[in-house]
Amino acid sequence: MSVQKLTRIALLSAILYVSKLVLDFLPNVELVSLLVILFSLVFGRETLLIVTVFNLFQIIQWGIGTWTISYLYVWPLLCLLTLLLKKIIKEEFIIWSIFSGLFGLIFGSLFAIVYIPVDPAYALSYWISGLPWDVWHAVWNFVLMLALGKPLYKLLNRLKNTVQTQ
Repeated sequence: MSVQKLTRIALLSAILYVSKLVLDFLPNVELVSLLVILFSLVFGRETLLIVTVFNLFQIIQWGIGTWTISYLYVWPLLCLLTLLLKKIIKEEFIIWSIFSGLFGLIFGSLFAIVYIPVDPAYALSYWISGLPWDVWHAVWNFVLMLALGKPLYKLLNRLKNTVQTQ
């Protein structure tokens, strides 16, 4: 792996981490979903490494808990879904906004999966009790992608192309 690629992975992972940290005071308002989608669109499968490093940063800061297991599949899943839909949706950011909003809506259900083997009733109650927060998450994911998606996408592409031509 080239030094350039390693540096990009480290830098984009740090951007994910800091963006989450900066907005931690706002419940279920985050830029991570937006950035994972955009990174996946621009940098492809490399984003799987970016979210892995991001997850490691989160574990170093917060320790290990049930959320850790969820993070290990939630962010890679968002990356993989984006990669699968990339050729279909292309640069239609209203559709990416809807996609991002839907991801916010199912976020709590993805976290509830961890509890199914222990107690399916608890998993269901965990998911249902978090639905109002999932709706809030969906709204903000939609709004943030709608407002920032296209300009950040263009910026990331410009930066990627500038670095590649040097």
